[in-house]
Amino acid sequence: MTQHPHQVGARFTSTAASQQPITITEAHIIERLADASVGAGHAVRVTVIQGGRSKNGFVYDQAALRQIAALLEDTHAYADHSRSEADLQTRSVRDVVGFYHDAEYIAGPAGQPGHVDATLHIFEAANWLWTLINEACTLGRPELIGLSVDLFGAWQVNEATGAKEISAIHTLNSCDVVTRPSAGGAFRRILHAESSLSSLPEGEHPMAEQHNTQTSEITSSPSITPIDAPITSTPAIATQKIDRLREELQRQRCELLLERRLSESILPEPVKSQVRGRFQQRLFEEQELEHELSAALTMMAQLTRDGLVRGHGYEKASITGMVSEAEKVQASFDAMFDLEIDTGRLGNVRGFTSIREAYARVTGDSSLQGGISGSSQLGQLPMSPFGPTGFISEADVTTASFSYLLGSSMNKRLLKDYQAWPAEWMKFVSIAPIRDFKQQSRVRMGAFGSLAIVPEDSPYQSITLGDSAATYVAQKRGNLVPISREAIINDDLHAIKQIPGKLAVAAAYTLAEFVYGFLANNPSIYDGQPLFTTGAPHNNLGAQALSTLALQQGVTAMREQTNFAGKRIGLRPRYLIVPPELEWTSMVVTKSAGVPGSPNNDINPMLGYVQPIVSPQLTSSTQWFLAADPREIDTIEVGFVGGQVNPALFIQDQPMLGLNFTQDVLTFKCRHEYGGATTDFRGLYRGV
Repeated sequence: MTQHPHQVGARFTSTAASQQPITITEAHIIERLADASVGAGHAVRVTVIQGGRSKNGFVYDQAALRQIAALLEDTHAYADHSRSEADLQTRSVRDVVGFYHDAEYIAGPAGQPGHVDATLHIFEAANWLWTLINEACTLGRPELIGLSVDLFGAWQVNEATGAKEISAIHTLNSCDVVTRPSAGGAFRRILHAESSLSSLPEGEHPMAEQHNTQTSEITSSPSITPIDAPITSTPAIATQKIDRLREELQRQRCELLLERRLSESILPEPVKSQVRGRFQQRLFEEQELEHELSAALTMMAQLTRDGLVRGHGYEKASITGMVSEAEKVQASFDAMFDLEIDTGRLGNVRGFTSIREAYARVTGDSSLQGGISGSSQLGQLPMSPFGPTGFISEADVTTASFSYLLGSSMNKRLLKDYQAWPAEWMKFVSIAPIRDFKQQSRVRMGAFGSLAIVPEDSPYQSITLGDSAATYVAQKRGNLVPISREAIINDDLHAIKQIPGKLAVAAAYTLAEFVYGFLANNPSIYDGQPLFTTGAPHNNLGAQALSTLALQQGVTAMREQTNFAGKRIGLRPRYLIVPPELEWTSMVVTKSAGVPGSPNNDINPMLGYVQPIVSPQLTSSTQWFLAADPREIDTIEVGFVGGQVNPALFIQDQPMLGLNFTQDVLTFKCRHEYGGATTDFRGLYRGV
């Protein structure tokens, strides 16, 4: 069997060994009554790492586990892993939740590498974490959280199995509390030290058992029955202490029961706080608490039915302030693309300064040896006597996460830039959601003329309405944008950051060209005639350059438009649409108090009459247009498939498909789906 050294810097958590995942079956809280050698706070016995093969492919043998056990003593415990490699040496003091002591290597059965156990001392300042651990173990769900080691070491790749066999552990940076461990890190039992017991004479401990590790189990459904342990020949002082211990144990059981039932309840928070105030710091029976919760629910239901309480929104209790590792990494990607971050929830997030750093942080491949998706094996690493060195990290993000995280931030940037692009065409068109790419039909109903006079004792006369329909079919527009492995290796962040903006401009400009094309190209519409005609049938095409007089003629032409019954409908234009060449002329015509060029300084009746819109998509230097308000009459309709007005960005990141396999290329696809048609000519007028 040959082995070749390779490096992968990934972060690990704690849940797999050998060939099968390790399942921690212990779900009991153990109350240990012993000396308190580490002061105030809380302690929990944990399995830091299981031997064998982790979910991320690293193999920990007996030698590696012994090294980890030796390095673990007094190691810091943090909440979640660091956000980037640069943060390893400058972790915030607010992230520290405790430290490890009494670490030891536990040998496994014959042929098995065993595991590393330690005691995690949790600071009183991290009481939120203690509450989380306590409740998870009480409910029999310790797997909801786990431990993840952050190591610096060396390994070799076994070509026969593909496993990365640990050859040396140089540094243990931290062992952190995370949500999805990968190497077997788990909470086993909770330890409560009681310093007062150290004063008892040897052999008179009320619950003494072998090795001084006395236990009394609390199952996931705690009851409030007293402890009936037999006590014989105990001095008076010891009896008093035992009574106090029993009372304290019952009080703790009550607190656990109270918090568990409140977290499961759908009561609003103010009501929960009221119930908590009644039951905290006292002993009670479970039936008493259940009766109180039931009464509170009945009261809230009655108040809701009577209309006295509305919108209180029963919500499940959740643990606030907990931010996952994936959220932190996504925030760093967002900051890299200059997107706004929720600093109130996430804190001060440092954006990645390079695409190399982002890629290495997510995949752990700090040298980019593994290719974009881990399918190629290019490049070699500097060697140590034990093999290549790098970060061994067991975090809850994977290699496949890189393209998703990058794509998510790029999509946000695309939407931000797209929405910032001027879209004044929306003022004079109607926007509609459509379900599919089938032909869309917009029926134009006819109109009644004047109501007929009905003579005495005569029947009413029936009349019918004619109609016509404007139709269109939505089309799909888009492009593929590849990001090569070379771009990541060359650390070309500037080029990659430009992609969303370029796509946003292209999508916005393409849509604007589509809309203004209805005006500039004078297409045939639903009646088979061009949109703009001189005289019949549309009477909406002038022949003069833009001026105050020409504008007045256009207004008059729109006022004279008639309905199906030949009645004038008195439309008023709301917008003046011009190319860039006529921008200043439109300003003079619509904003001058006097008629421009008038010898007698006549009053300009077009002052503020219409709102100018300048469109760079109009290429004729002489054409100008009037448009009515689409809320008063139909003009142009633009329909978006699925109601998706914004363009969307998609990712092709399967390592065995397409360019990702053949050329080490991540492919991003920009897609925009829409169509449109002129639905009524009467709300539009062209000057030349």
